[in-house]
Amino acid sequence: ETRTEGWIAGLQLAALSVQGRTEADVTGFIRAFAGDHRYVVDYLVEEVLQRQPNDVRRFLLQTSILDRLSGPLCDAVTGLENGNSMLETLERSNLFVVPLDDTRHWYRYHQLFADVLRAHAIEERPEQVPVWRRRAAKWFEDSGMATEAIEQVRAAGDHDTLARLLVANWEQFERLGRNASVARWSASLPEAMIRTRPRLALLIAVNTLATDNTNAMTRRLTDWADEAIDALEKRGEIHPSNDGDGTVVGP
Repeated sequence: ETRTEGWIAGLQLAALSVQGRTEADVTGFIRAFAGDHRYVVDYLVEEVLQRQPNDVRRFLLQTSILDRLSGPLCDAVTGLENGNSMLETLERSNLFVVPLDDTRHWYRYHQLFADVLRAHAIEERPEQVPVWRRRAAKWFEDSGMATEAIEQVRAAGDHDTLARLLVANWEQFERLGRNASVARWSASLPEAMIRTRPRLALLIAVNTLATDNTNAMTRRLTDWADEAIDALEKRGEIHPSNDGDGTVVGP
């Protein structure tokens, strides 16, 4: 308590870190315990991670990409079927899992813990992080949670899926007044993509009218749509059958 100045997260991490140590090891650990919060968290989380069984450590890293967790969602990300039991184990072990409802269906990681877990995941498995995010996005989409799906594919850099989800759920977002979110998601799409997909460009233009103080960007988007439509007409490709994801022509 003296070393952490009563900082609860630091105390909990320290307690987890000393589990399984001898009395002499614990005494030395406490004596050496120092540093500001950020470095303490990094160090202690690493200590805690190293002491976990391989299956627990792997689960923590894979699911660190999620802002909230459920058994089925974790199963979709990990490709296993132990999500519920693993979350129960983590909660019993006080591994920074916070229940979000009375039925213990949804959980989240303590934010500091999640931040460090994500850093470890990116450092150790950079090629897998986008794969985990795309798996999560698929589960969210299948579960009718479009916003969560878009956030995951955006973080994964999957522009094609982001554009498809944006257009497919456009009416819902417009009805809910999600103009600011749509603007933020649209801003992450490459200009080259928008310029060749007139339906996508026109829908973004509609949103821009609602969020921008000037009409300059709206005019630019409609110009891009005009140019793309002209090019498609010249190639004879203005038909829904040529538009697999609805972002080019649409129904």
